[in-house]
Amino acid sequence: MGSFAALFTRSGRPDPSVVRRMLAASPHRGTEVRLHVCGRAVLGVSNQPEWVDSTIASSGEFAAAVSGRLLNVGELTKALARAGVHVTSTNCADIMLALFRAFGPKAANRLRGDVAAVVTDGRCLWCVRDHLGIRPFFYRDQPNAFFAATEAKQVLAGAGLDREPNLEVLERILYGGMPEDMPSAYRGVNRLPKTTRLAVLPTGIGAPEVYWDPASLLETARITPEEVEQRFTELFDQAVSRGLTGADVVSLSGGVDSPAVAAFAAPHYKSMTGQPLPALSIVFPDLPKVDERSYIETVTQYLGMTLHTHSLKARAVDDLEHWCTLFDGPIPTLNAPQLLEFYTEAKRLGFTNVLTGELAEPVVDLTNHLPGHLLVHGRWSALAKLLRTQRHQGTSVKAMAMQLATPLVPGRVALWYLSTRSADFRRRFPDWLHESKFSQVPYRRDLKAPGHRRWLAFQTLPFRGCPITMEAGDMCTALAGVTVSRPFIDIDLWEFFLSLPAEIKHPDQKSKTLLRHLLRGRVPDRILDRRDKTVFNEHALSQIDYPLLRRYLVNPRYRMPGVNYPVLASRLDRQDFTIVDLRWANDLVRIHAFMNQW
Repeated sequence: MGSFAALFTRSGRPDPSVVRRMLAASPHRGTEVRLHVCGRAVLGVSNQPEWVDSTIASSGEFAAAVSGRLLNVGELTKALARAGVHVTSTNCADIMLALFRAFGPKAANRLRGDVAAVVTDGRCLWCVRDHLGIRPFFYRDQPNAFFAATEAKQVLAGAGLDREPNLEVLERILYGGMPEDMPSAYRGVNRLPKTTRLAVLPTGIGAPEVYWDPASLLETARITPEEVEQRFTELFDQAVSRGLTGADVVSLSGGVDSPAVAAFAAPHYKSMTGQPLPALSIVFPDLPKVDERSYIETVTQYLGMTLHTHSLKARAVDDLEHWCTLFDGPIPTLNAPQLLEFYTEAKRLGFTNVLTGELAEPVVDLTNHLPGHLLVHGRWSALAKLLRTQRHQGTSVKAMAMQLATPLVPGRVALWYLSTRSADFRRRFPDWLHESKFSQVPYRRDLKAPGHRRWLAFQTLPFRGCPITMEAGDMCTALAGVTVSRPFIDIDLWEFFLSLPAEIKHPDQKSKTLLRHLLRGRVPDRILDRRDKTVFNEHALSQIDYPLLRRYLVNPRYRMPGVNYPVLASRLDRQDFTIVDLRWANDLVRIHAFMNQW
C-alpha cells in the first residue's frame, strides 16, 4: 500500500523536491509518485504500479492527499448530494475534498475506513487520522515549516534530521503506558493520535481536536432485546459487505469471531462472484492442543466454503533489525514475520483482501464490573436477574458478593490487595525485571476509575493508548500487497454496542453471550457452544531461539533501565523460559535490535 507526504511552509515558497525526498525514503510503499503544489503547501502520494490506494486531488483553491480506504463512499456521496455537493468520482481524495467543502474539518467523523489525510487551501493545512489509527500519521512542526507523512523516516527525510533514538519511548514500549500521542521511537517526530484532526496555521499548529467521543454513546439506546437482533443483523451485514471486494479470503479460526464474519460474508461473496467464499486457516498438525482444524472444517462445511490451510514457518524473532528499520522502532507483541507470511500466502493464492474476526473482544466482551455497575446505579431488577442467572450457572455466593463489593473499594486499596496476594506483579513480570518497574503498569487499569464509573470506563478502555501495533499491521499488509477488513471494528457497529444498556449487552458474565445468541442459526452450534479457548503458548514456546536471544541480550551495548541483565543471562543459559519470560524477552530483544543502529 502507498503513502502520503506533505510540506507546509511559513516562509518562502515550498520546495516540491522535499516531498519527493520524503516519499523516496520509503520505497516499499511505492515508487510511482504524484505531487501537487497549493499555495504554501506541497502534497504528495506514492503507490506501487499495480496497487493504488493513496490518492491526490485538487478542486478550486483546495487540494487533498489521502492514504487508505474509505469504506462508505456510497453513503458519503448521498450525504454530499443532500448538502448540494455532487461528486462523480469515487477517488478518496476527491471525496475528502468534497466533504471539506461541504462540512469543513468536522467532516472527519463521517469517514468509515482506515485513512490518513491532509487537506489544504494553500493558506492552512488540516490533518485527519481515522477513528482507530489503523493508518499511520507522523509529523514534525518547526518554526518555518510543518512536515507530515505516513512513516517517521519520511518525516526525518523532509526535516533533514538524523536518526536518534527516543529512549523514553523505548521504556514506554517495554513497560506499557503508551499514550495516544506517544512520539515515534525516533527523536523529533510526533504521532498524530487516532480520532484526531489538527490545524496547521501560518502562526503555528493548533491543539489536536478529538472528533469522536465513544464515552458519550454509552447506554444511550432505548431498545428491546428483539430490536437488538434486528439492528445487529443490519449493522454487521453492512460492516461485512463494506469490506468485500470480490477477491476476498476469510482468515478462519475455530473461535466465534471469524466464523461470524464468514457467515455474513458467504452469501454476499456468492452473489458477487458466483463462487463459494474461500477460507485460509493456520493449522498446527504437530501440536494437537493448538490445532483447530476440526472446528474450522465444521464451519467451512456448514457454510459451504472452500478451505486453504497453511503451517507457519517464520518465527517471531526472524530478521529483527530489518523489521525495526521498516517499523521505525520496536513494535511490542506483534509477530510481524508470521503475519507477513500469512498475508503473503493469501496473495500467492490469488486473494488481495483478507477478512478477519480480529478485535471482537473489545466490542462485545468487556464484562468486568457489571454487577457493581447495576448496583451503584440502582438497577435492581436487572441486578436481580443477573445474580439469578449467575447462580444458575454455578457462580458461588462468595464470588457474587465480591463482585458487588468491588465498586465500594478504592482503586489503590484493590490494587494493593491484588499485589499482596501475588495476583498482580508476580504473575506478569519475570524475575529478571526490577520491582521498581512494577508499579508503573497497574495490573488492573480498570480499577483506577472511581467505583461508580468502572464499568463505563472499562467499555472505553480499548480506545485509549497508542495504536502502534495497528500501524505495524498496516506495514505488513503493504509489504504483502493485500488489504485487511475487520468488520467487528466498523465504527457504526461499535457505536451500536456502546449504546446498549449494560444488562442487554451482557446478560451474564460468560464470554460473548449476546453475540452467541445473535449468531444462533448462522454459525454451527458446535462453535457457539464451545467454551474452551485455544491458547497458543505451546506453539510460542516451541519457537524460542535461545542463541539469538543470548546474542542480543547478554552484554548489550545499551542497557534498558529495570532489566537485571546478569539474572536474564543466567535464565537464558538454563533455557527455562516460561511464557511470561518469553513475552517480555521478545519485546526486549526488539528494542536491542533497534538500538543496534547506533
